[in-house]
Amino acid sequence: MAEIGGMLATAVVKAAFGKVAAAAGDRVAQHRRFGKDIQYMRDALESIEALMEDAERRSVEDKSVQLWLSRLTTASYDISDIFDELEANAARKSALQKLKVLNLCLTAASKVGMADRTREVRERLENISKQRQEFSFTAGNSSYAQQVIDDRATSSEVIEVDVLGRDQDKQKVMTLLSQASSSSDFIILPIYGIGGIGKTTLAKLVFNDAHFMDYEKAWVYVSQTFDSNKVAEIIRSERQNNQTHLTNTQEPDTDPPAPKNILIVLDDLWENRAIKIDELKRSLKLLCSGRNKVHVIVTTRDAEIASKIQTTEAYAIESLSSDVCWNIIKQIVGFEDNDKESLENIGKEIAMKCQGVALAARVLGYMLRSKNFEAWVSVKENGMWNKSTTEKDYDDVLASLKLSYSSMPPDLRLCFTYCAIFPKGHKMAKDHLIYQWAALGFIESSNEDSSWLQHGEGIIKQLLGMSFLQHSNSPSSYAQHGKNVTFFTMHDLVHDLARLIMRDEVLDTTIKYNARGSNYRYVSLADCTRPLNSFVTYPDKIRALCFLGSAKIGRDADGFSSAKYLRMLDLAECSIQNLPYSIGQLKLLRYLNAPGIKDRVIPSCVTKLSKLIYLNLRGSSEILALPESIGEMEDLQYLDLSGCEKIRKLPKSFEKLKNLVHLDLSDCPEANGIARALCSLTKLRYLNLSRENEWIHRVDSAPLRGLPEVIGKLIELRYLNLSNCEYYIFGPRTMVSEGEENSTPVGSFHDSMISEGEENYPYIQKKKNSGPVGSFLETISTLANLEHLDLSNNMDIYSIPDSFCSLSKLHTLDLTRCYDLERLPENVGEMDMLKFLIVKDCIINMSNLQSNKHVIPLPNFVVHAAEGEHTSNLVRLKNASPPELELRCLGNVKSVEEARAIKLREKRSMVKLTLAWTTGKKGFVEDMELLKELVPPRNLEHFELSGYNNVIFPTWLTDIATYLPNLVSVSLWDITQCGSLPPLGQLPNLKRLKLVAISGIKKIDRGFCGGVKAFTRLEDFSMFRMESLEEWTTAYSKGEGGVADQFMFPNLKELEIFGCHKLRLNPRPPRVKGTWRIRESDGVLLQWGESSPYTGSSTSSASLACLLIKPSMAPLHQWKLLRHLPAIKELNIQYCNDLSSSSDIIGACSLRELTLLCCDITSLPQWLGHLTTLQKLRIRSCQSLNNLPEWLCDLVSLKDLNIYDCHGIVSLPESTQRLTKLKRLTIQDCPALEQWGKLKENKKKIHHIKEVRWQGKPDLLSALMYCAEEFSEE
Repeated sequence: MAEIGGMLATAVVKAAFGKVAAAAGDRVAQHRRFGKDIQYMRDALESIEALMEDAERRSVEDKSVQLWLSRLTTASYDISDIFDELEANAARKSALQKLKVLNLCLTAASKVGMADRTREVRERLENISKQRQEFSFTAGNSSYAQQVIDDRATSSEVIEVDVLGRDQDKQKVMTLLSQASSSSDFIILPIYGIGGIGKTTLAKLVFNDAHFMDYEKAWVYVSQTFDSNKVAEIIRSERQNNQTHLTNTQEPDTDPPAPKNILIVLDDLWENRAIKIDELKRSLKLLCSGRNKVHVIVTTRDAEIASKIQTTEAYAIESLSSDVCWNIIKQIVGFEDNDKESLENIGKEIAMKCQGVALAARVLGYMLRSKNFEAWVSVKENGMWNKSTTEKDYDDVLASLKLSYSSMPPDLRLCFTYCAIFPKGHKMAKDHLIYQWAALGFIESSNEDSSWLQHGEGIIKQLLGMSFLQHSNSPSSYAQHGKNVTFFTMHDLVHDLARLIMRDEVLDTTIKYNARGSNYRYVSLADCTRPLNSFVTYPDKIRALCFLGSAKIGRDADGFSSAKYLRMLDLAECSIQNLPYSIGQLKLLRYLNAPGIKDRVIPSCVTKLSKLIYLNLRGSSEILALPESIGEMEDLQYLDLSGCEKIRKLPKSFEKLKNLVHLDLSDCPEANGIARALCSLTKLRYLNLSRENEWIHRVDSAPLRGLPEVIGKLIELRYLNLSNCEYYIFGPRTMVSEGEENSTPVGSFHDSMISEGEENYPYIQKKKNSGPVGSFLETISTLANLEHLDLSNNMDIYSIPDSFCSLSKLHTLDLTRCYDLERLPENVGEMDMLKFLIVKDCIINMSNLQSNKHVIPLPNFVVHAAEGEHTSNLVRLKNASPPELELRCLGNVKSVEEARAIKLREKRSMVKLTLAWTTGKKGFVEDMELLKELVPPRNLEHFELSGYNNVIFPTWLTDIATYLPNLVSVSLWDITQCGSLPPLGQLPNLKRLKLVAISGIKKIDRGFCGGVKAFTRLEDFSMFRMESLEEWTTAYSKGEGGVADQFMFPNLKELEIFGCHKLRLNPRPPRVKGTWRIRESDGVLLQWGESSPYTGSSTSSASLACLLIKPSMAPLHQWKLLRHLPAIKELNIQYCNDLSSSSDIIGACSLRELTLLCCDITSLPQWLGHLTTLQKLRIRSCQSLNNLPEWLCDLVSLKDLNIYDCHGIVSLPESTQRLTKLKRLTIQDCPALEQWGKLKENKKKIHHIKEVRWQGKPDLLSALMYCAEEFSEE
């Protein structure tokens, strides 16, 4: 179908005519060397454009017309190049200067050169124009501009119709796999059929089936460029992503997880050489060695390839029936409308032409949406169906795509076919793609307004609706940078169509070519080290160049200078050591993507790119400064400097970038001069100034100071991100005492630490947004076009002003972690456009908004059902996909259909989920039935279940490791009926587990593990108020002699047991590598027998760092647990009043640190004197303690002694002088002891101590820090 290349000509001619028409009225057109040529080209192109519809139609059959269109296309490209170069020659002058001195910009030599080139192209166009008379083309009457695009079809959701008619195919494939697995553990099952028939869709249905949810999985897009090493590399990467962070966080002494089954899909295999296929098989076997079962599904168009690679019977996918194709068309067309019934017969005939391919049906359905009866007939009878080759089915599918393409307006054609520059399977970022289109002139990037951005968005929607683009997942590199970017890819057949249309204009070096072409305009290279003329004959014709390899680019690279007409350069996949100087010669360059530059400077030659509209330097963390002349890039509209963290100051000329629409300065913590620059950037629509917390203490000043005074000028803003910016705008927060002028900086200290007791500190200054913060927010409320506002992580915001209600276009307001937020506007619920109000970690009461029909408070969503309503507000979450979601009061859900409707499992961006019922309240729906429908997305990392009231769990919880393998933390609260827990031990990535008030659980044993190798990565385990819990079997397998040889939690670092009064541990204490907290659980302390402590490598206390006990009613001499923890390093005893003990309880311990807090004792216990290894002793708030013993000197290793808030101690013992290793003595809030220390003779007693601190009653900040320390210990 080579003839379809001529269909691009109309779009290229139209673009060239626009260039010439614009120049015809310019001063250059009046020059005697140019004027006549320009006028002729304008008239000729205008006349030819009127004939293009007939020329395209005839090119399908007539090769001479195809050749004529090819010549016309080449000439049109050259015309555009000439006029772009003329414009670039004058671009460095202002608009007024441009008209005045344009002739001066053209030197005598350049005038002659440009005139000669213009004359040469004019003569070629004249010959082409004369040749058209030989064809007797008829002038057309089509108007692309009048096409109406139905918004209902501009969503990718239409792709869901792919699954129509494929359920039986899925079951057949599942049966084949099952049968094959009974006789072999290594299976390769090919699925083959013509392109577009649904092989990939069928593979996805199998890949996502619940049967394989506990498998490791890998999906590899192979395509025509086969590389077995690359396939293996992708499989490893996919498996690593499937097991979230498994390799990076594996403890050195942790046993590797048990071998799992694995499912691999190799999509679109073209390699048919037997030696290569055998190599692939061997590679797969080696890669998957040690796995129990290996299932490999291969999709291919070639039955011969399928027969070569199969290890079991291949599956030949059948075409869909014409009835199914008709159903697909009807769904997209919206055939439920009565006025469409007259089209049914002709529609069924069109459906038969789809050859059973869902893609063809989708494309035709979209094209027919807004067509009348005559248009449907025209589609049915179009001559393109009559073209036949040896691949009849393939060409019939392409014919349907070509028909849809032929109906596109010229700008849409250019935008679509440009995507042929990327290889199959490439992921295209939406914003980048739109700016590339603009850079190439496919959509008008006028500096007067930004309507072209909406135009680009509209083109994206149309291509999605036509199935010419499809949504895709984000690459890992964007996820790592926290970027929320939309990506697209193209179906293979659609990509084939684009490549056929652009067959002479696109070079992709990832595919082998036999010869260098002469007309390549769009080039993808895998090697950035070779000069362009080694790939193409005429590098000066290249308009777009992207590199897909990872080679290094340095300052002296000279591979670009020959591409004088280059408009788009993408270096994103290169390792950029330095930007090459040769870039400065690309005077037509309008798009430069060069992230991650490793150099400290940007060469000033970049600022000579006066036509540049897009510049991306994201993640160039070594750059120290921008060129002082950056203001010369006056056409620049998109600038991304995010992550350029070492830039200290924006150049003064930055304020000249007055056409900027998109500016990202996130994570540039030290950049000053931003506010000054923003004064002039009044066209901005996107502004990101967010910062990370980790940089606060690196900044000495407020680099965003002055922003409140200028933000109101940015009236075009749609997106504003000021997350964590208050410190950078206003400087550090302060607390001021009454009558004091000096203030104490607090920085980012959490104010909630003082909220409970602030009445005791009347000198705290509380801001109520009456100062600069309030004024700043009032100014923001004047930005009438604002749609998305992020104020998260700003702790000086106490209220949102009522004026925010005037932001009539605002749809998202993020107030996450605005800890002191007390008030929202009273009428916030009446803001019609506000859909998402994110108030995570805010203390504000949101109950009045939960029933609001406009606003969805996130992430805390309270289910509400008003009296008399048939449904709850849960259904409002159908289109919401927040990263975190808390669903509370689930008892108010009125039917399981509501839960099913929100499609929770499909919210793939969600990583944290809470499902909570109100304890003790009867719901409309049985908890079990409701929870069955609330299956979380597979990629969930944090899960909490609270208030669930049923005796059993649904399947997805009883088989939780299969459904949610990526869980990192699980919390179960107030579950009163269940007598057993899910097998949480088999979760491969679980690190934190909390069980609270699960009253039906009496023991935790092997069932809790779910099998061997349980809890291999669990680090933090907490049990609170488990009042019925009587037994915890800490080891789930036993060796000879009844000695446990495998701990339930082999890598535990933190353990807390609180309020478990009946609990006993068996057969030994658990192994804890960090801190073990025992609170109000005396049974754990007392239960142990008189036997000797465990010894050997498997002992529980081999690496226990700290044991905290708070409080205990039992005397310490009964704490037999201590006998079994001989290696304990730190003991923290709080609120325990009887510390008497025999030496065999504690004497054997190798304690390094001891803390006694709030213990009602009159003297230190005698056993303390036996702790010869003790290095640090803290005695805090023991008010009854009235002396320190003389035997204190027996603590021969003591280095640090801290006495705090012990008013009864009046002196230190004489023996203090014999504590020769004591280096630090801290006395705080001990008035009598402080008086003792003031005496001269007493100072001599402690003269040998290197550091002595006497502190009175702590100030507020010290008290807060102390409270924070104590809080962290709990």
